[in-house]
Amino acid sequence: MKDSIAYVARFVPEYRRAVLEELNDRLNGRLVVCAGTPPEASFKALSSGPALTYKRVQLRNTWIGGQRALIQNTQPVFACNPSVVLAEESPRTLSLPCLLTTAQRKGIGTLLWGHFSSNRRALSKLHPLDRYRIALARKVDGCVCYTDQIAELIAPHVPGKHCFVARNTLDTPQLFRLYSALAAEGKVHVRSRLGLPERGRIVAFVGRLVADKRPEILLDLHKALGKTVQTALVLIGDGPEYAKLLARVENEGLKNVYLPGAIPRLEDSAPWIYAADAMVCPGYVGLNVNHAFCLGLPIVTCTSPDPKIRYHSPEIAYLQPNVNGMQAKHGDLNELVKAVLTVLDNRDYFSENAFAYAQANLKLERMIDGLVEAIQYAEERSLTQG
Repeated sequence: MKDSIAYVARFVPEYRRAVLEELNDRLNGRLVVCAGTPPEASFKALSSGPALTYKRVQLRNTWIGGQRALIQNTQPVFACNPSVVLAEESPRTLSLPCLLTTAQRKGIGTLLWGHFSSNRRALSKLHPLDRYRIALARKVDGCVCYTDQIAELIAPHVPGKHCFVARNTLDTPQLFRLYSALAAEGKVHVRSRLGLPERGRIVAFVGRLVADKRPEILLDLHKALGKTVQTALVLIGDGPEYAKLLARVENEGLKNVYLPGAIPRLEDSAPWIYAADAMVCPGYVGLNVNHAFCLGLPIVTCTSPDPKIRYHSPEIAYLQPNVNGMQAKHGDLNELVKAVLTVLDNRDYFSENAFAYAQANLKLERMIDGLVEAIQYAEERSLTQG
């Protein structure tokens, strides 16, 4: 009898563990996570720690061109005897069509969960990769989208009742608990124990230090802000840009710049974020929007360099300019400085709105609701068609 629900992914980032544990609980312990290992050292910190509740099956990952493409040995997935395969939607996973075809041949329900589009271009049937993604989306029983906007984007291309929304988020119960504890401790005390300046404004960044996130702009921002306000800068993350940033800090003699590296555990990163007054991301944003909002931090980022493309990951939909954050014109440092100063000068207003938005819209339980709804739908379809 088919009983388990198999989630198939390239690898499991640390931020997904709480989601999968909660999903497993809602599925009465039926979840089996089938995943391999990350492609490079900068991802290792994202995958630390054992699974606490769900079952785990190790897949063999064969990476091609660094992380440009991947082939997985998915035979172990079917040894779990799943009733539904929930697969990470990634055009880089070349073995995905084979996985879905095999599942359907065996009478197993199929779901895709992900972006369903590129940040770098508008969705178009003329682009071969988009045609491929749309073809796979049409093939499965359902598509689980990160946001309502993504569901609306792909709805014209897939059958009716085919799209589900599981608002992508983090371990919000833990983040809200951390926020309450840090608020009780007080910002000045939190800054003091971290070795940060107790007075003045602090700007933070959280994410992988890669060129597309434009972290070097933060050093230019720090210097510009320092002309008018006392400012510190905290860059949390690791990646290929880390050495460049460190070299610039040393060579230019920049003061009050902190590079603590990657901090994968929420309980460890939360004090650093709470201690700040704004999160600034000069490049594209993703789940760091959720991370900031859940700790009462507004976010400042840039607009897309091309109005025809999204540029940011789907979580940009959570940012409401002039309410819980700001967007500056892409590539314009002066505009970025103005946007950051607007937030810093009105921090209480932006902070309250950011936290309120997280409480109203980004709770983990809502994400799990969407996933469970899709899984139940796929499971019922497989039984009916079988």
